[in-house]
Amino acid sequence: MNPGLTIRPIASVAPTDVVRTAPVAENNAVRTDLAPSQSVTVAPQSTAIRNDPALMSNQRNVSRELVVDPEMREVIYRVVDVNSGQVVRQVPDEAILRLRAYTRAIEKGKTPAQAFSKADKRL
Repeated sequence: MNPGLTIRPIASVAPTDVVRTAPVAENNAVRTDLAPSQSVTVAPQSTAIRNDPALMSNQRNVSRELVVDPEMREVIYRVVDVNSGQVVRQVPDEAILRLRAYTRAIEKGKTPAQAFSKADKRL
């Protein structure tokens, strides 16, 4: 039985060489111990970024606190602006805490309205 769909290999395939060009040296290149194919160059008009905690704490007068919520069994990390008392950053986010409170209330058999009010009282 010959379905007529026969694929025959080509006997003569010419091998080709892969030619790689050497990367062009940049004027602003940073000297490294890497091979030229692994090196990188500085983006135009980029500024240096530093993760210096001393500089970050001088920018804003903040306090860091850990809050343990015994009812929800959550550990909450907050960065609070000392001058205004506002929460600058919180992990987990307030919306996540409300969602968790809502789902726990639903699991305990509360109605959606009761679960919503419970989640709203949390924060």
